[in-house]
Amino acid sequence: MLVKGILKVANDSDAVPCINGWEHDTKYYESTVATKFEMYCHYDYLPSLILTIYSAGNVIGAPLNGYLSDKFGRKYVFFFLTTMTIIIEIAAPLVNHLAIFTFIMLLSGIATPSMYIIIYVLVNEVTPPEMRVNMNGIINTCWTIGLTVLPLIAYLSRDWTVLCYINAVSAMLVLAYAWYIPESPCWLLSRGRVDESLKIMMRIAKENGKERNESELLSHLQKIKEKAEKEKEEENSSKNVILRYPRLRKHFLILVFCWTSFNVGYSGVTFNAVNLNGNEFVNYFLLGFVEFPSNVLFWYVMDKFGRRWSATAGYFVSGLACLLPVIGFEYSGIISTLIGKFLLAGVYMVTDQQAMELIPTVCRSFGMGAGKTVSFIAGLTTPFIAYLSTYGEAIPFIIICAPCFIASVLTSFLPETVNAYLPQTVLDAEEFGKDQKYRSWIRQTTATKTEQVTVSSIEDVKKEVHEGSTI
Repeated sequence: MLVKGILKVANDSDAVPCINGWEHDTKYYESTVATKFEMYCHYDYLPSLILTIYSAGNVIGAPLNGYLSDKFGRKYVFFFLTTMTIIIEIAAPLVNHLAIFTFIMLLSGIATPSMYIIIYVLVNEVTPPEMRVNMNGIINTCWTIGLTVLPLIAYLSRDWTVLCYINAVSAMLVLAYAWYIPESPCWLLSRGRVDESLKIMMRIAKENGKERNESELLSHLQKIKEKAEKEKEEENSSKNVILRYPRLRKHFLILVFCWTSFNVGYSGVTFNAVNLNGNEFVNYFLLGFVEFPSNVLFWYVMDKFGRRWSATAGYFVSGLACLLPVIGFEYSGIISTLIGKFLLAGVYMVTDQQAMELIPTVCRSFGMGAGKTVSFIAGLTTPFIAYLSTYGEAIPFIIICAPCFIASVLTSFLPETVNAYLPQTVLDAEEFGKDQKYRSWIRQTTATKTEQVTVSSIEDVKKEVHEGSTI
């Protein structure tokens, strides 16, 4: 499409000349948001502005939806956000006013990241301790599959409206699981809904081919509920309970810094992909594909050697990788980008796993949402960090490596959580890891097996209905 002339500024006699006119590149795309709303010449800043507004939606949505899922349940908030995403993807191509389209992008930013956080929490709260790493690896691998398939879909679509409708259909397929995915029994129990938690536990046992006595299982859950009720004060306002207890506060603040380091680093190296020459679809595919070996490596390492030192080593080596451009050899920026993406994708998986296993059930979704909100705010600076490459290729990498090195030190002060039971209450989380030494390498925690039936955590019940062990 060839368009020549002058782009008028609304309600202004001034004009921005495009001296030789402009031509839309249709080699890969027939239509984009930028061509629909004429985001060029005087308005070439609009794409960046809209992306910033989308990121602002992340900042709003993470704590808001985390709070809602702690209050009303993981399942229903997740599927509400899925429905919201479907409506957004269908509505976006139909809008002809930029202001309305920008508002839709804000809503998309509110919904999209929260879906990942909530389903991640739900899956881990249904899974027994020894299977959590496997589920984490599967979730992150599925994310990577999506990253690698997306450029192919975009290449074949050629029109952004087609891509939106494909996204809508994908979200509709997720809704098909609404009848199958259960509510978190951990969350139900934290709200005193023992009968509903029992029903889900019995269903899990049946699907795993385990015979369980319903009355005995109910007795276990009642004991857990009674224990939680004795610690009633902790359930007041999940908005501040995390900061009220010193050990839990320390763990939370370390996790927040780790998420921030990841977001700045991951987004930074992604923005730095402009340094990669060649086909942009192939480049995006490679940046997604590099996460496959990363997921496999950290999936194995954090289960074999523990979360704590896996995160410490991962952040430290990420920092070292970002120093390669300082040396200034040929292609150092490209190599650093790929290695950085590889390592940061892995430590993200580890950090999320640590958060799941350190933040208690009563405020887990809100805690993860609030923590990631800080990282989203910090992530707003990444376009400007990438822009500093105009003053020197190594500058963005130096800025990215600094928080990585700090995070590598801070993560060493988190307790090891491998195979540990999820803390159900705040006091559980406050006591967790007190007996661990700083130099400890790995700590295996398993359910205590006694001849008498005793239950200290819903994790015991989850283990029983999944494996059929005696507790």
